[in-house]
Amino acid sequence: MAEPKWLQDMDRNEYLKEDFDASAKSTAGTTIEGIEKNDPEWLDKAAKKVNAAEGNDYVKLDSGLMTVNQLNWMLQNTIGELTFVDDNNQFLWYNRPKDPNAKMKAKRTPEQVGDTMKAIHPDVRDVIPNAKKVVHALRTKEAGHDEVYMPVPTGNLKELILHYYKRVEDDKGNYVGIYEWVQDLYPLVKYFCETTGQKLVIDPDATSGATYRRNSDPDAATSASTKAEEVKEKHEDKTDATSGASEHQFFRRLKIAFFY
Repeated sequence: MAEPKWLQDMDRNEYLKEDFDASAKSTAGTTIEGIEKNDPEWLDKAAKKVNAAEGNDYVKLDSGLMTVNQLNWMLQNTIGELTFVDDNNQFLWYNRPKDPNAKMKAKRTPEQVGDTMKAIHPDVRDVIPNAKKVVHALRTKEAGHDEVYMPVPTGNLKELILHYYKRVEDDKGNYVGIYEWVQDLYPLVKYFCETTGQKLVIDPDATSGATYRRNSDPDAATSASTKAEEVKEKHEDKTDATSGASEHQFFRRLKIAFFY
């Protein structure tokens, strides 16, 4: 994934201290004890132990009242893939797709619920160290950041996969975990372009995003500048003069935000 510079500059010795074995307890007091965290039946055993609400039981939220079924239905149909990990680095929830055959971009299974962060990440290359880096950055609010954006080069410029990580806090601002949102942004960008009559083009003046563009465009390594100029000229020739400079500048900023 493409890391922001502030994340790349973190002290490796510090973020590797993250306990991915989840051997402590949640500081919010929500850890369910007495059940092996990596037990594939953790969800059912933990729910039984705490008499968890289910089915048509109502849950009073801070701005609503819904049944557990309603919450499940809504979250199953929410755009993107969501997961939640608590401050003890225990994986507690994801919005399982309604379609059991759906292919997830960040695959999770019901048997993984309750697992430690170490168990749900493959111990290959720098996967675990990089995951620890993100967790530690949000736990400590590194350089004031409470969110991390990581676009994933896929080799396809019409597939803009984004992993978004957000620090979750309680009412007093204490760190209680992280939720992750994974989504292919391209269908949203495509819809926006179609409905506004605009298009995405390579920006030859962009000073960031070179790595992402190179990893996603087979031609970028050899002809990026030429290709960019051709696209730019073609785009400028076809630009509708009646759309106005302000609209052009707005989309230019939007283009940079999505691609870089």
